[in-house]
Amino acid sequence: SVLCVYRYDPLDRLADCAPAGQGSTRLFYQKTHLATQIQGQIQHTLMRTDEHLLACLSAENNQRDGTLLVTDQQQSVTAAQGLEFAYTPYGHRHPSGLASLPGFTGQRVDPVTEHYLLGNGYRAFNPVLMRFNSPDSLSPFGEGGVNAYG
Repeated sequence: SVLCVYRYDPLDRLADCAPAGQGSTRLFYQKTHLATQIQGQIQHTLMRTDEHLLACLSAENNQRDGTLLVTDQQQSVTAAQGLEFAYTPYGHRHPSGLASLPGFTGQRVDPVTEHYLLGNGYRAFNPVLMRFNSPDSLSPFGEGGVNAYG
């Protein structure tokens, strides 16, 4: 059976994620970064400068809440108002973290696979296996190098 349906926009960015039995999550971007995700009546908007994540604003049924984010040099969220996050060297984070917050290097974690859909959904990275799920289109022996899954 189908676990999730993914839809992409004309710019080849992930625009919609609909896990089986759950509501659809629509994704909106500002330049190359995820800016807002909406699932039903719940909206999460990431506030950022060009280089840094700053906060996550959440809205549900006319109630708004803001969460300040603490990030490291790679933009991985390491803390957020009373919560602390730790990552393995390849980006795995304990699943108890808030799913609405970005993960390793500021990337969105897929709610079904817990993989990072890098390149705005172009290529899935599995932090547990420490590998991409598909080869790089620039490999083998092109700009991507010998290991197409690296």
